[in-house]
Amino acid sequence: MKKLSLKALSIPIFLEIFLHYASLMINTYMVAGHSNFLVGSMGVGNQIFDLFITIFNFLSIGCSVFIAQSIGARDLNLANSALHQSLGLNFLVGAVCGGVIYFFASELLLALHTSQELFSQASIYLKSLAICIFLESTGIILASVLRVYNQAYLVSLTSLLMNLLQILLNYFVLYHTSLELLGIGVATIIGRIVFLALLLWVLFYQTKILLNLKKLFYFQGQILKKILNIGGFSAGENLLWIVQYTIAFSFVNELGPTHTSVQTIYFQISLLIMLIGQAISMANEIIVGKLIGANAFKVAYKHTWIALYISVFSSFIVALVNFLYRDFTLEKLHATSNFEAIMLPLFALSLVLETGRTFNIVMVSALRASGDAKFPFFSGCIFMFGVSLPVGYILCFYFGLGILGVWIGFCADEWMRGICNALRWRSKKHKNIQRL
Repeated sequence: MKKLSLKALSIPIFLEIFLHYASLMINTYMVAGHSNFLVGSMGVGNQIFDLFITIFNFLSIGCSVFIAQSIGARDLNLANSALHQSLGLNFLVGAVCGGVIYFFASELLLALHTSQELFSQASIYLKSLAICIFLESTGIILASVLRVYNQAYLVSLTSLLMNLLQILLNYFVLYHTSLELLGIGVATIIGRIVFLALLLWVLFYQTKILLNLKKLFYFQGQILKKILNIGGFSAGENLLWIVQYTIAFSFVNELGPTHTSVQTIYFQISLLIMLIGQAISMANEIIVGKLIGANAFKVAYKHTWIALYISVFSSFIVALVNFLYRDFTLEKLHATSNFEAIMLPLFALSLVLETGRTFNIVMVSALRASGDAKFPFFSGCIFMFGVSLPVGYILCFYFGLGILGVWIGFCADEWMRGICNALRWRSKKHKNIQRL
């Protein structure tokens, strides 16, 4: 097997994630500069869009792990079958989800208690996102598969080109037309079409894989069952995290609008800090999947510990920089004295929280790559709802720590879950799991 490099995979994956995150921030900033009213309308549509993206991500995770194991086992025909069936299934699911969003846009917006002032623009934007959902469902699978086939750099380059195109189109729409969110939606569709076309070019001409239309919808129960088994529990864990965060956010909302603003802003900062750990965990997941498929259990076992040390150290350095430049950040946010008092303790807590979060996601990804996706799901159930939320609630309201108490709850969850998942990896029980 070709020597696998954590660095060669994690750097382009980091760039891809960063570009995606940066494009969202730039788009929001551009729309906010044009109209704060439009930002609210766009935010409602994006909430629904993000929820459906979770559905597609779970299949892409299962697909990438299964294909990595197949390549490791040198069964390229099995990998090819998994690619076709995953693309076909996501294509169908994307079409159904897109149809639901388009034809039931009003009902979805009403369910989110969207105000009448935002309803019209939000509905227009959401219907354009329905088409994007259809395109995104295919693009997510292609991107995850191409990473497994060692094309991570080209995927990140493709993402860069799409984001640049998106920014240019948004600028044109906002400042040279009167289309507002309809124009933003159309620009997003064009960006996704170009992204999908470029990914297909990489698939055809770089990996030399040609798609067979008949095989796209020829589903084999055994293959899909294994893909969905890995992806289903992974999606379940992500949904648990979303529910946990939503409940915790409701705790913060009770503290007042200033606390809500702090929570919203610092959560974005926290996402930036965890990008390095997330990229390394995704790279390690691909490598471990291939090693497990090749029955190189000892190499996979050691590789995960090395990836863990590198990612935790890297996350600590980023969190430390964030802590040292806290005054600069607050100055750029034009924070009031009350705002500063609430947010400042979070900078220090991040030194512990972000290392724990990275610790956890690396171990979860390794277990998932080995086929042991159930364990992280059940440990998530126990610690998110048995530790994070109760600890956060008690510290927030009974000990008067406010938002800091909620984030200490997050910290306790990540570290305890990380240790639990690490002990599971150390037990090597994943060696006994039936795979291909």
